Amino acid sequence: MGGQGFDSAAGQPVQPAVGQASTQAPGVVPALSGDIEAVRFATVLFADIVGSTRLISVLDPEDARDVLDSTISLIRQAIHDFDGMVVRVQGDGVMAVFGVHPAVEDHPLRAALAACAIVERMRTGPSGILPAPRARVGLHSGPILLRRQDNDFGSILDVVGHATHVAGQIERLAPPASVAISATTVSLIAEHCELQPLGTIASEIDQRGEAVFELTALDFAAGDRIPVKGNATSPLIGRDVQLEAIKAMVSRQDGAALGILGEAGMGKSRLLLEGARVSAGTGVTVLVVRGNALLAPVPFGCLAAPVRYTMELLQPLVADVPAAAALTADQAACLDGLLGNSQTWLAHLPPGDRNRIATQTILKLFRLATGHMPLVLLVDDGQYLDRESLSVLVGIREGRIMPMLMAGRPEARESLQRCCDEVLELAALPPAAARSLVAMINRFAPLDDVIVDRILERAQGLPLALQEFAVNAQGEEDGEVAELSIRIPARLEALLGARLASLDDDATRLCQLCAALGPAFPLGRLQQGAALVCRNPASAINHLVEARVIEFAVANQARFTHQLVQEAAYRTMPRRRRTMMHAKALEMLGAQQPGEGEAASHAELATHVEKAGLPQRALAHLWDASQQALSLAAIDSVRQLYLRAREMAARLDPAAAAVERARFSLLAFDTLQQLSQEQITREDMALLAEGTVDMGPGIRTVARINMALLDWIDGAPQTGQAWLARAEADLDAHDSLPRRTYADLVGAYLAYSQTRPAEAISRIEGLGNRLDDGQRGSTFGAIVVIPHVLARAFGAWYLTDLGNIAKARSWVAEALNLSRRYAHDYSRLLADLAHGYLHYREGRLERALGILRGAYADCLRHHFLGFEPASASWLALTLIELGRLREAEAVLTESVERGHFLKVRTSATYYLHEARARLAMAQGKVVEAADLAAEALEHCRSCGEAMHELHALVLCREVEAQTGMAVWGAQEVPTADLVRRIDELGIEALQRKLVAIESRIA
Repeated sequence: MGGQGFDSAAGQPVQPAVGQASTQAPGVVPALSGDIEAVRFATVLFADIVGSTRLISVLDPEDARDVLDSTISLIRQAIHDFDGMVVRVQGDGVMAVFGVHPAVEDHPLRAALAACAIVERMRTGPSGILPAPRARVGLHSGPILLRRQDNDFGSILDVVGHATHVAGQIERLAPPASVAISATTVSLIAEHCELQPLGTIASEIDQRGEAVFELTALDFAAGDRIPVKGNATSPLIGRDVQLEAIKAMVSRQDGAALGILGEAGMGKSRLLLEGARVSAGTGVTVLVVRGNALLAPVPFGCLAAPVRYTMELLQPLVADVPAAAALTADQAACLDGLLGNSQTWLAHLPPGDRNRIATQTILKLFRLATGHMPLVLLVDDGQYLDRESLSVLVGIREGRIMPMLMAGRPEARESLQRCCDEVLELAALPPAAARSLVAMINRFAPLDDVIVDRILERAQGLPLALQEFAVNAQGEEDGEVAELSIRIPARLEALLGARLASLDDDATRLCQLCAALGPAFPLGRLQQGAALVCRNPASAINHLVEARVIEFAVANQARFTHQLVQEAAYRTMPRRRRTMMHAKALEMLGAQQPGEGEAASHAELATHVEKAGLPQRALAHLWDASQQALSLAAIDSVRQLYLRAREMAARLDPAAAAVERARFSLLAFDTLQQLSQEQITREDMALLAEGTVDMGPGIRTVARINMALLDWIDGAPQTGQAWLARAEADLDAHDSLPRRTYADLVGAYLAYSQTRPAEAISRIEGLGNRLDDGQRGSTFGAIVVIPHVLARAFGAWYLTDLGNIAKARSWVAEALNLSRRYAHDYSRLLADLAHGYLHYREGRLERALGILRGAYADCLRHHFLGFEPASASWLALTLIELGRLREAEAVLTESVERGHFLKVRTSATYYLHEARARLAMAQGKVVEAADLAAEALEHCRSCGEAMHELHALVLCREVEAQTGMAVWGAQEVPTADLVRRIDELGIEALQRKLVAIESRIA
């Protein structure tokens, strides 16, 4: 800017000199990058001439044209004075954008200053008519798409996006001769804004709407009365060392100078605010110097406000300040000029002499002030200080005039080292401190753990990001967690967008390719990518490093300096550019020869192929990635890959989509069952089972068995029995050992739940007899579970209840040996659960406790959530028997909060209800015990679990015997009938309990 539009003494907006009007035509593309199309975070300005229709109607057409032209020219000039770009002039309206060219971080401030200038200049400028035309101006900041448009008049710049629509709405809310500004834009302006509320407009971005204010004043000079721009609404956590250093500096009053260095959003201004608070608490007066990009070209521009404030402090104490400060005649003239906003003091002297006189004047003034009161100088945004102001700060340090706390970004490192005795560099907050910060911000409305984990993952210890994400998440609903991963708060987007927009063409292309690769990538890919998309690869890499976009990590890895930088870089690409960059990445990775660095995974290739617009090829890579994940028992990865496959398949024609979804559902079914998410495959599995999607008779049989299993898990065993009958009819025609084994396993589940225990045991015995020793460890397609272990584990559970302890022990031993021999974590979990249950039923509680506690830990560690209700319940039942009620309550409470029992409606879930009822009985909570026993009974009846309905009825009898309260629903079955049914089925565990109940009653 060269100072244009500013008073060099006061740092205030001034009228431009005559003849300085810009020659840039509205909408004509200026000297921008050849690749102009980009998504930018910018501030949009709409200005409208109020009453122009009336003016045109009463004036001669040529006079009306002249008035409109001169008024539009005045508006354009005000926009250009603050480096805005006029995008469009339509009749009596002007649209402009700030932050595009130049790509400055302070575009909201520039737009606000331009808006105020428009209103003021139209009020005072010559228009040739009375009353003078008035303007209405609206401002809003947000993402916009910058693009080049060609028409018959040439190439013009166009801006589209939600932010432009909002800015237009805001402009219509502004009263005549005023500026309306959005809350988003206000939040991005550090300077003091005087505001009056105008209302709220609807926003697609925020359900709460966008608040709108009238901007009545924007005051640079108010900076001396505003401590700093730091946000005090969030707690200061993880900065104890820096805070102690600040306290020591203020208390000593020995003129020490402390520097705080850190990236944007690292909490520098927050520490300055703490410095102001500490000073105020000890009776020390604070002077504030704040660097500003608009004032950076203005000598001493950022010192004008603290100089005036110092004079206000001294005037009640000193009759003649110039004399008391021992100012020379030239220095007194300089002081008068600084205080009077004059640019002409000692105008006859050369600039070097004027600067020297001003430096000595300010230093003498500050030295006089410290003689009358304790002072501390807080300096913010040191990277924007002009050279002359820096010389004053160096003088303050060398003369030990007053303590000084100075903050700046990494580009201000040299300046801080010149001005400070010690420079402390801020690092990201460690995970524990980051979690504490989020918890403190949301202490009155705690966030879900899933949202907190997502915040910590994305923020990566950046305090501003933690604060913004935590505050924004306060209004999130459970179903909106995904939205949290999409949005970048405005303050962060403004900071990151400015850094990225400052890159040249080569560096921008390389940055975009890296953004497509992800937050981190091998160094070799950075070099290959640079050679692929840059004219000067080495220069582009150096530029990204110097701009603190990319950094080098250990083990030949490169990465973005922060994940949010990568996210912002990816967001700035329009869709077509993203497609192209993923195609470039695919080209690079596909050309990679064996031994040339780290090979790309199938999942990574699938991402690039998908983003390049080739969903069918992407599904092929996802298939390979899913098989690889299954072979490694990476069940979380399989789930994610399956969900991605469903999304990709949706882009194909319906028939092809159905086939792809069906085959992926078959591949992922076993894994999803372990995560209690198997029901999402039901629609695709049904198409296979019915033959609508035909992948051969063998696959159709497997799908029918899967449907039987889905129904059993979902609490519909009779429907499942029908599916199993169809599958077994298939097997009678075309037998297959793996499929027959699978059918017998599911058949055992269904038979036992429907009170056919003999059939269940027979199926399991037959299953084992068909498998020789070499086959018993086979997976038969279920990659992460051995069906033989699964059968023996469930069979041991059944046998334990039926009182056949000898065979139960044998089957448990067989399951344990196989699961350990083949090192299958999921198979071992099942064997351990059966082992622990056997000890629990036999009364060996301490032995059961150790086994079940380990099984429960393994279940959670490996995310085997399908068996989480059973592992939690059996552990809790053992703890209750041992009298460890507090621990049992913690286990059950956590299990209920996880909610997996709502997705698995089998006998395993029954035990969670039983454990809760038994805990309530042990705690003496009579009513709660009765309610939970009734809930257990209702669960078994609602999901067709007839075998465990008997368990629930016995539980109800126990509650009635112990509490004297009748349990709702239990009286429908007479005790005699209950005893008869239990005896017929031979459920020894329940027989023993009935005997104990009778003894208690007697």
